[in-house]
Amino acid sequence: MFKQIRTPKQFSLIVSLILSLSSVFISLFVQVIYNETVHYTRLLLVAVVCFFISYGVIYYFLERLITSKIRLLYRVIHGKAQARDKKDFKMDEDVLGEVEKEVMNWGKEKSAQIQKLKEQEAFRREFLGNLAHELKTPIFSIQGYILTLLEGGLEDEKINRLFLERANKGVDRIAKVVEDLDLITEIESGRVVLNQKANDIVTLIKDVVDSFEIKAKKHEIDLILEFDYSELLVKCDRDKMEQVFINLINNSINYGVKGGYTKIRLLDAEEHVMIEVADNGIGVAKEDQERLFERFYRVDKSRARHEGGTGLGLSIVKHIIEAHGQTISLRSTEGKGTVFYFSLKKV
Repeated sequence: MFKQIRTPKQFSLIVSLILSLSSVFISLFVQVIYNETVHYTRLLLVAVVCFFISYGVIYYFLERLITSKIRLLYRVIHGKAQARDKKDFKMDEDVLGEVEKEVMNWGKEKSAQIQKLKEQEAFRREFLGNLAHELKTPIFSIQGYILTLLEGGLEDEKINRLFLERANKGVDRIAKVVEDLDLITEIESGRVVLNQKANDIVTLIKDVVDSFEIKAKKHEIDLILEFDYSELLVKCDRDKMEQVFINLINNSINYGVKGGYTKIRLLDAEEHVMIEVADNGIGVAKEDQERLFERFYRVDKSRARHEGGTGLGLSIVKHIIEAHGQTISLRSTEGKGTVFYFSLKKV
């Protein structure tokens, strides 16, 4: 029976009823023991008085106990001293059931927050480790060149200029990492205002492809424009989109194979232009594809560092595309190649 009790009011009624019946039986038992005349009116009066007194006392203290505990619980749940302080809990409602639901929801919410914080902490540790590794190599090389010069190499004309040039390359690498990180931070925080206006995407792509002609020949990669449009106007920030194509094409060449290709495709899709940068390079394993746009994440770390990359290129691409209100995705098969694709809104 007590399992069916859901409200304090029900509990007070049942307990008061039990106490009043108990008082009647006790009074009746005493009258029988002492051979007194049984007065049923008196017994009824005792039962009624006992019922109302016990009901009032139990209801009052139960209300005080429950409401004070519930208000304290709500302060903990909501993190506010005033939480539910001014709310009147109705004792004829399922107050405990309501609180139970809120506690369960609060528990699930906190569990989700804890899990998210753990993931963020793991990402933070990995990010700091990658950043330290990216900066450590050029810093140590710069330090080595400078120490050599200070220990007598500065007077040697055969090495002083050479070592200074190499140290300068290390400084440029550090500056590039810091510059890319600053750009990502600015985009994420909304401080970068895109200058979106009508731009010919065909001309933009051709300009970027021309700038990679020498590097592509060095890597024996064919750069192919797989479209026949003379003009396609899209709404974008030209400088930022130029950086997107630079990073994608550079990434494609770095991870390409000798005798391979990098293809740029355009497709006029009504209100949008679909853009693809495809290659037949080493590809990306399935387990790496979800993390490919993370900062400093590389599939082949040694090869990318040899090529001089910062590990931030694809992360910058993702942020720029999303700042234009679009998304970038990829299809890739390990050993067969990768296709990055996204869209831009037509003018």
